[in-house]
Amino acid sequence: MVSKNLSPEQHRRLHSKFTKVKYKPISVSNVLKTIWSLSDIGLDLAFYAYFSKDSEAAERVLDINKIIDENLAQFIMHTSLAYGRTREGAEASLLAFYYGSAVDTIVDSVKDIVYTLLIGYTPGVSYEEIAPLMDGEIVAKLVVEKPVKVLDLTDAYPVDIVLSIHAGKWMLAPGPDTIIPARSTIYVRGYRENVLRLLNDHGVPLQEKLTGDELDQVLKRVIELKDYTRLMIDLAHYTLLEADPGVIEEVEDLEVYIDWRQLDTLNKLKEVSGKIDPDTFIGLSILLKELEDIADASNTISHIPSLLEELPEHYRDVFSKVFETVGERIKTVTLKREVSMDKVVAWLRKYGGMVLAVKIGDTWIAYPLAKNPALRPGDKLVIAYPTEFADEVGRLIDSQA
Repeated sequence: MVSKNLSPEQHRRLHSKFTKVKYKPISVSNVLKTIWSLSDIGLDLAFYAYFSKDSEAAERVLDINKIIDENLAQFIMHTSLAYGRTREGAEASLLAFYYGSAVDTIVDSVKDIVYTLLIGYTPGVSYEEIAPLMDGEIVAKLVVEKPVKVLDLTDAYPVDIVLSIHAGKWMLAPGPDTIIPARSTIYVRGYRENVLRLLNDHGVPLQEKLTGDELDQVLKRVIELKDYTRLMIDLAHYTLLEADPGVIEEVEDLEVYIDWRQLDTLNKLKEVSGKIDPDTFIGLSILLKELEDIADASNTISHIPSLLEELPEHYRDVFSKVFETVGERIKTVTLKREVSMDKVVAWLRKYGGMVLAVKIGDTWIAYPLAKNPALRPGDKLVIAYPTEFADEVGRLIDSQA
């Protein structure tokens, strides 16, 4: 590892916090969905940059964080303007404060991962070494040799383009009709087999390699924690925007599970500390701490709806206006019979739904589609589906689960 000095611009971007924002007449639900989506992308891109030593991706993570900060400011401005100096305004501001504080923690933790990379303190492990250990979604970089429409690429390969860079200009999550210019660098995210097929077909296969030692067991746990942390961000926002008491309890349970897995990973890291280089030990320790902080902040977000039980009835109206619905519902389903994951996915997909997570016994599975676990009575599914199909999904759950 070689320690690096930050440029004045990098230092400013890493440490500046306050952003001057002009009010925009946009819906709060769109603002919150943007924060949610970019938090997801930022975490995955930071994780990729950290192990691939990709400073360009790291710089773009800082840009993502700035956009999140700007949207958070929009959210607070909308909340303040909606109520003014009234009791409802005070209560709405309290909600905005709790949410803003938690998102700020997520942003700062992702930023700290990038900061660690930019100053040169990273593990002596490459992304090629951790990719074979990932059975969920992975991120990869690809230079496209000719212009390509986003929809054409994503139809051929079930992946998301999370970032596109061309001639010094960048675009986050370009829309389906966007034409990506030739010689653009794109960062894609998707299930491992789909991403590898995309890279192979474009003549740039990912040169995967296993370390083949005890460090693999640590890396598997780190990857698992990253996946759980991203799941926490998703579940927290679903719970916030479509509150469900059962899901709130499951998020709490998942956070406890993550804490236990965190300690297990730290113990495993301690066991191999004398067999790995100090930079890898320090780099992984820092990453684990940041992932823990993100999971804790997500848990805070998921508990905001519980304020409804503590405050007067009229607070529900304030809450529903501050956190507008996203048009999706989230629900915990306890299975009553044995069923295949493929069958559940097919049922839900018919109505635009999906399985977010599976809990088998005391074990959580963050990417159930990739692992395709056997489902038995007593296992739990956390599912999401469009509000307009609530009756259909409800009947389906009653008849099959």
